Order: sequence, then structure tokens, then C-alpha cells
Amino acid sequence: MLLYRSIPFPNGLVSRAIRSYATISKPQQYSTPQLEDNNQTESNRLSKTLTKFWSQVSIESNENHHAIKLDNKTIRTPLGNFLEIPTNRSILAHLLHHEWSSLSNLSIKTHNLPLTSLVARVIDLEHANLTKNEELQAKVGIREDIIEDLLRYFDTDTLLVFAPQAEYEGKLRSKQEELYRPIISQIEKLLEIESGSINWLDTDVGLRGNQQSENVRSKARSWLLNLDFWDLVALEKVTLSAKSLICGILTLRAKSHGEEIVNLEKIAECATLEVGFQTEKWGEVEDTHDVDYQDIRRNINSAGIISFRQE
Repeated sequence: MLLYRSIPFPNGLVSRAIRSYATISKPQQYSTPQLEDNNQTESNRLSKTLTKFWSQVSIESNENHHAIKLDNKTIRTPLGNFLEIPTNRSILAHLLHHEWSSLSNLSIKTHNLPLTSLVARVIDLEHANLTKNEELQAKVGIREDIIEDLLRYFDTDTLLVFAPQAEYEGKLRSKQEELYRPIISQIEKLLEIESGSINWLDTDVGLRGNQQSENVRSKARSWLLNLDFWDLVALEKVTLSAKSLICGILTLRAKSHGEEIVNLEKIAECATLEVGFQTEKWGEVEDTHDVDYQDIRRNINSAGIISFRQE
């Protein structure tokens, strides 16, 4: 549970508890594995030593992919796969090159490599699932199980929980109505379901749960099953960061449909709308709100980058 959710603000405490419901019981979260094995890969070595051990970063390209290299050796993922980027994602390859080139010689934190982390997860997840290697799947997840876990966020999605009318003099609820309603309508169109089919939680009516109908879940599941591994990992990252499947879907739509729905900054605003009202009224908790502000934007933008491909 996020720290700002547990701060005992005098007003709206119950409603915030309701809106925290989705974070209490988390589905299994898979991430780029930090493996304690004997795989001699660059990502594992960096994870353990946290120090720079190379002098040159380069890209080697052919007609199929771009390979990111350290001292002429292709970087490997935690599971030992080559960090190779398809040619239709050449921008991503150059950003990965920049990510490794810009690391300082001082102590390195793995969160300084957000793109590498996501790309490694894509490559390892795809390899484990296409080969149906049960040992590897146990480490990174099975595609269908990941999708079912993500669907759980649809019930208490951040963008489907509306604040009480009286909270923050009605300003928060008004802003939610302004931002969230058009987005919900767009998601219903995307999933090809009737208007008003997506259930949402009105905290004015008391403490209760929220659950999507089987029809809505089925439509969402079908849409998710059509995603390639790049888009699935991007959506997963945003969903877990924002506690919102809708924000994950919006991120994928934003990269291919421009400003048809919302841009990436607007997605971050929607995901943290309540926090903005909290900090405006009660002040910012140092090293918490400011870190969270940057963290969710880094996650959303990183996801948007890895899901982008040139046509």
C-alpha cells in the first residue's frame, strides 16, 4: 500500500480506504527477475556489483535486429538471452545505447536502467512462453496467467473509483468526472461493449466492492490476448504502477493514436489525481510524494517508449 494512502488525513479517511482497496490484496507481480544463479550476464553482474565494468557501449545492426553491446559483447538479459531489438524499434535501440552510455562511474542503481529492465522482461517472457519452458515460466510468468492477474485491476481501477461529492469541497469529484468519464467511454468503444457497461465505484454510497461483469471481463481478456509481448509488458508496467488497467490501455493507445484519447502526461495526472489534491491541501511528504511523482512518470514514459514501433 502506498504511503500516502495511509496518512491519517482528518477528512475523507474512509473514502481513501475504499480507493485503496485494490492495493490490499495484490495479484502475483512478475518483474524482470533478479536471479541468484550462475548465469554470467551483464544485467546479473550489474545487479550484484552495482559498479560500471565496461568502457564502451555500441550498437551492431543487421537486417533483423540491433544488438546492444558492452565492449563488443552483446548484453544478455537475466535469463541469458541476447538484448537484441527488432529493426522496427530502432529508436528504442538508440535510447538503450544512451541509457548505458550515460551511466556514471560511481555506484549504479538498477532503477537507472528502466528501459533495459522492461526490454529484458519482454525478451525473457517471450522466450519462456514460446519455448514453453516450465522452469523459465516459473521465473517470469505465463502469458495467460499474467493477463488474468491484470484483469483483477479492472474491478477497482484507479479511474473507476470516484471520490465523495463533499471531499475537497467537491473539486476532486468534479475533476474526476471531467477527466475519467470520457476515458471510460473510449475504453467501452475500444472493447466494443455497450455504453455504461463498465462498472464504477461511487464512494458516496458507502463501503462496498466493485466488480466487472463477465461480459466486460471477456471482452477485455480477448483484447489483452491479442497484444504482442512488447505491448503486454508495457501495459503490465503501467497497470502495476498506476493500479489501473485503464491507464495501461491508454498508454498503448497514446503511442499509436497520438492525442486521440490522452497523452502520457495526462495519463500520469489521471493516475495520481487524488494525490495532487492531497498535497495541495496537506503539503508534500518529502522523499515520498516527490519521488512517487517522478517514478510513475518514468514508468509510464518507459512503457510508452518500448511499445512504440516504426511502421
